[in-house]
Amino acid sequence: MKTTVRGVRSVDIEMSQPERAAEFYGKIWNLTEVERKGGAIWFRGTGAHHHILAIHPARGAAALRRLTFDAASRDVVQALHRKVAASGCTTEAPHEIDAPGGGYGFGFADVEGRNLAVICDVRDHKDTADAPDRPRKIAHVNLNAAQLEKSNAFLVDVLGFRKVDHSGPLHFLHCDNTDHSSMVMGAARTPTLNHVSFEMPDLESCMRGGGRMRDAGYPIEWGPGRHGSGNNVFCYFAGPEEFPIEYTGEVLQIDESYEFHGPDYWKWPPGRLDQWGITPPHTARWKRIQDMVLFTPGEYRL
Repeated sequence: MKTTVRGVRSVDIEMSQPERAAEFYGKIWNLTEVERKGGAIWFRGTGAHHHILAIHPARGAAALRRLTFDAASRDVVQALHRKVAASGCTTEAPHEIDAPGGGYGFGFADVEGRNLAVICDVRDHKDTADAPDRPRKIAHVNLNAAQLEKSNAFLVDVLGFRKVDHSGPLHFLHCDNTDHSSMVMGAARTPTLNHVSFEMPDLESCMRGGGRMRDAGYPIEWGPGRHGSGNNVFCYFAGPEEFPIEYTGEVLQIDESYEFHGPDYWKWPPGRLDQWGITPPHTARWKRIQDMVLFTPGEYRL
């Protein structure tokens, strides 16, 4: 039995104007609303996961309430809980979850106080066909760490990730799926969110999504381009309340034979920021917001 998570299942965010955010994520970002409860709104992509985004009313500024990982079975959930508890992190016991989609799992605060969770047995969807210009799932989450080595070690030693690339300031971590990476980690002064990446079915969808965002008044903050590590195409945006989000597609698929590459391998020639060499530099706004969003303190319980 592999005691590792299978990727990011969903993210819970807090917005000071949740209805405005819900209209954006439904009508412009192209997710599908699946449920409302207690002032929160849940959205799915075209993939199987019951939901990939939940929007909650904020008690202050926009925040990341929780990041939830998928697990293969209850045995895996229980094994991971034992490892989390042994690491000294604050956690709750695995239990049946009374929330949209249900499931079985547990929440915990990691080594830098981030609210994380592991869950299985969710009431997922059977209709999983791709739809042009609609996100499938969460491709990855990029977090900033004040204690980068400690945070990376926790993902590897406790949750079962494997570091597959190190490109510039970023560390790419792969888990029990075929996507190149499900978590990306970088150094910062405080544990914050860099961005949440939503996977589109293809390059065409990323480009059309970028155009739709511009039409709606949300300019591209970086992109379009194609990364080196992961080989994925990208467009980055500031969503409602400047929440940092990405459309990505054509993510490199790997297995255990994939060989690690370090910063020298991924170093670009002067003036180049991606494989294509056509994307302009990050906007000043993007540089500001990719270290702005904090985790909500103490919201680790499911």
